[in-house]
Amino acid sequence: MKLSQQQAVGAAMDQWITGIPGRIPDHAIFVENPEHAPYAKELAGEQSIVFVLDGGNGADEDTVVPVSGFFDVVGEELLVAGSLSLEVQDYLAIPFISLMGVTVVRITTSEDWQAFFDDAEEARRSGHFVWQLTEVNAVFAERGLLDGGQGVDSPLARLHIASDGTVLSGPYGSTVGKAGDSLADIRTRCLALEPESALASVCDAEAVRDSLGARPWIPRYLAALDAWKFIPRDDRSKATIVGFGASVYGASPTDDLPSPRAPFIIHSDGQYTLLDTTSGRTFRVGPDAAAIIEALSNLRHLQLAASAVAAALGVSVAAAEESTRAVLEQFERAGVDVFGAG
Repeated sequence: MKLSQQQAVGAAMDQWITGIPGRIPDHAIFVENPEHAPYAKELAGEQSIVFVLDGGNGADEDTVVPVSGFFDVVGEELLVAGSLSLEVQDYLAIPFISLMGVTVVRITTSEDWQAFFDDAEEARRSGHFVWQLTEVNAVFAERGLLDGGQGVDSPLARLHIASDGTVLSGPYGSTVGKAGDSLADIRTRCLALEPESALASVCDAEAVRDSLGARPWIPRYLAALDAWKFIPRDDRSKATIVGFGASVYGASPTDDLPSPRAPFIIHSDGQYTLLDTTSGRTFRVGPDAAAIIEALSNLRHLQLAASAVAAALGVSVAAAEESTRAVLEQFERAGVDVFGAG
């Protein structure tokens, strides 16, 4: 398999796991029973990828990819195209294991969800993160649902055909058809689904929706987990991420957190660094600039940010506004959106 094909297969598998559209131009389809592979190919678009469990002979490797193993058994592995190995783990187990390879972290039971929310709230309160979740090889199943970023057509980003021919909106999703149904009919049913339907077959989807709705900052928490991946492992013990257990200008722990796309301020050894995770760039900043950037990201308004940091800077609100505008314009010129609106 060529490198470009390997990359497409990895992107399609990520789309199937996370539910995030756009990893590949078309939808990813997982087939539990090889007998349904011909039907899956009928559903496939020109740039779809079909994963067939215990089947597929590679004759049509641009479209059909063989997989083996288990996709829903904790502690077992799923081998994709004979080379990409994924281990499946429940969220509850993650703090107690070492991640040896790519690990799919699934949150399906009520106990998993409670532990996930408890850990997220602890991180926000104290700055303590479950370190396994900061590793580059930890992949959240249903990340699209957790991020709250699914678009109207995203349920059709992936389909899952169960062994009996039932067509689901994802590995744990809602029933949207059966083998033989047309793609048009399946699309119509998918468009009627709510994002939480991604878990409809394994847990109380409405309870999950309500719990996520009560914590609108969860996407920022997930972005913070990603931000840790930019920090060298040897430096993590002395680093803190502003907004999680720490504030430069004295923000309340109950204040709104920034957009998940806003940059992060990393504090380590008395120094502050702005990390733009969109581009991977970093900028060394002083404590005053760090306070201003934090306030701009939190409040998303120049005058409100200036009023919030004036006391921390020890200057008048007018002087703080002048400094805030200067910092904002400096990073605008550098192509960094401190509001995270893009």
